[in-house]
Amino acid sequence: MNFKRSKQKLIKFKNEMKKYSHLENEEIKSIFTWRNKLQKKVKTVSQIINLEDCKGWFLDNKSNLYHKSGQFFKVMGVKTSGASNREVSSWTQPILTQKHGGVLAFISRQTKKRGTEFLVEAKLEPGDDSILRISPSFQATQSNMNRAHGGKLPKFFDIVIQRKGAELIYYTIHNEEGARFWKKSNWNVIVKLKNPNDPRVKGENYKWLSLKQIKKIGLKNSYINPFVKTILFML
Repeated sequence: MNFKRSKQKLIKFKNEMKKYSHLENEEIKSIFTWRNKLQKKVKTVSQIINLEDCKGWFLDNKSNLYHKSGQFFKVMGVKTSGASNREVSSWTQPILTQKHGGVLAFISRQTKKRGTEFLVEAKLEPGDDSILRISPSFQATQSNMNRAHGGKLPKFFDIVIQRKGAELIYYTIHNEEGARFWKKSNWNVIVKLKNPNDPRVKGENYKWLSLKQIKKIGLKNSYINPFVKTILFML
């Protein structure tokens, strides 16, 4: 990834947030109204299917699940033994490995009337039990950005990755939970729009929120995607 850290930009960004924090919107009722309206449109069906019906997915000679492209992820079986400080000393489990991590990013803007805002998405993901959660502006694995699925580039790729009309404020590499993801890490990124009214930023599932609003929503159970907290913790 072509990210270059600038401590000065982060300090300036945080100072701007502090200077205009009195302008930040703290009201959250309208956010729940927006999210709940979208939630009513969600209709999902989940069912167990055979591996043979998963196009492009196979088992190797060690029974590890992988995609024919060599991208996305692999599911492996592992055995752990000799654990003296756990509930049991040994166990077996599946674990997910991914050669390349992904990018998790917030697009931000500075406004004269509402201070600093962050673009969130009401997003549905596998394993979320059909629940829309407040999520970062951009979530994509390297495989998605390589278009290994044969589809389009992730939304806002030009803003976050190519940084057209945006500047990089902050990035760090975050290691994911090691008991479920083997040596997996993601880039956590914040970019700032040069034009706060950039016409590319649109969509009914997207909304501008202040940091104060995000923190308030975070106090409610199951409304916030965990990536939101890992990206914004340094603010």
